[in-house]
Amino acid sequence: MLPTNFATLTAERPDLAPALDEVAEWIRNHPSWEVLDPRELSKSLRDIDTWHLALALRLLVEKGFFRQVYKVVTPSGVLADDIFDDPRLIPDRLPDRWNQYFDTSEADVVAVLAVRE
Repeated sequence: MLPTNFATLTAERPDLAPALDEVAEWIRNHPSWEVLDPRELSKSLRDIDTWHLALALRLLVEKGFFRQVYKVVTPSGVLADDIFDDPRLIPDRLPDRWNQYFDTSEADVVAVLAVRE
């Protein structure tokens, strides 16, 4: 499960408290998600300024709550299951959600946040 208690960060950065609180609430409402996709957060948290959201996500990485990793967008528009620490490690082919393999050379790569291990 993704962490949701950012109280120490909101005390440290009150200017980012609204964004951090909204991210925490979003995580609580999506308990099955394994990563934070900034694209999805930006669409879902429209009341939060995108600059503040970006700063809050960066702070979560800097403080060790999350690590930045990479996922590939499948031809059907969803994120492939595999997670990569470095986009250069993405193989030429990956399975989509129906276990059909697709060529990753033309696919978008998305930076997402995963729990720090």
